[in-house]
Amino acid sequence: MLNEGVLVIGGGVAGMQAAIDIAASGREVVLVDKERSLGGHVKEYGSLFPELTEGTLVVKQKAQIIKDNPKISVMLGSEVDRLTYADSNIKANFVSNGTINDQIFSAVVIATGFDNFEGKKYGEYGYDRYPGVITGIDFEHQEEAILKKPIKTAVFIKCVGSRDRSKGMPYCSKICCMYTAKQAAELKKAQPNAQVYVFYMDIRSNFKNGEEFVRSAMENQHIKYIRGRVGKVIPTNGRLLIRAEDTLMGVPLELEADLVVLATAMVPRESTKSLATQLGIKLDSNGFISPIPMTESENPMILTKGVFYAGACGFPCDVKDAINQGSAAAAGVLGYLQFNRRAAN
Repeated sequence: MLNEGVLVIGGGVAGMQAAIDIAASGREVVLVDKERSLGGHVKEYGSLFPELTEGTLVVKQKAQIIKDNPKISVMLGSEVDRLTYADSNIKANFVSNGTINDQIFSAVVIATGFDNFEGKKYGEYGYDRYPGVITGIDFEHQEEAILKKPIKTAVFIKCVGSRDRSKGMPYCSKICCMYTAKQAAELKKAQPNAQVYVFYMDIRSNFKNGEEFVRSAMENQHIKYIRGRVGKVIPTNGRLLIRAEDTLMGVPLELEADLVVLATAMVPRESTKSLATQLGIKLDSNGFISPIPMTESENPMILTKGVFYAGACGFPCDVKDAINQGSAAAAGVLGYLQFNRRAAN
């Protein structure tokens, strides 16, 4: 009898969706995550652009579907230490509470997500040294408290770790423009009298209603967008002195702020690299998973025999894309298993 159990590594929204779709076919799924709860980064977010749906609500709905499906077994606080081929199947070694065990699966979905760029690498911005300098993810964690603080001036700095070969990564993290517009608008709504500035290189809003969302922040919330790089953040008189340049006007700028928010990049996880190496899966030059070219495969989510991926372990993506990729990976798995079943018969 064919083993048709499927392993999904990563309990973020991509992995959750993959598990839901695979289990809906009647197949057994094991969903593994190193955290103590499902949801990945999304469970830490407030509202999601552009519809402003609560991230916790998205996670809660999917977690309930998983809980109600007896075909899905969830292993929290656990990690997949090793993946190896065992005949036509894949053996996974699990580490959970110091205990190691293994299990055989017919297919695997890697949905290990991403890490946030370390803001301290930009020493000139004073992250983790100057009070009032935070990252975008810090804003999500502390949003309620931040919006209640009296703020005269706030500055959002984009592309911290993105599109910067000297300190970060050369690629665009895709979501930073949108979440910065969302956070700036939320701050402005909570404190209408605050002056809110966004320093940017380019504005990339290639999402449905994305352009309208950013335009609304500029025109309706009166958030001031300045094209230019911030060179330095300096603590002064209990506030933060921002030194920058307006590259459109060709003039240097100085302004004082109470809050500086760094839009940090999405970067690949080391755990993804480890799993990929074990199965001979290629990584791109930035460290993200590199799928098989479409000229060699009909499924864009396949990596190698029986192994698929979903979400930001492949490249920076927003929540909707991650969920869609979870469904695409599930479809790939089901097609693969169906083909194997026919071949066996």
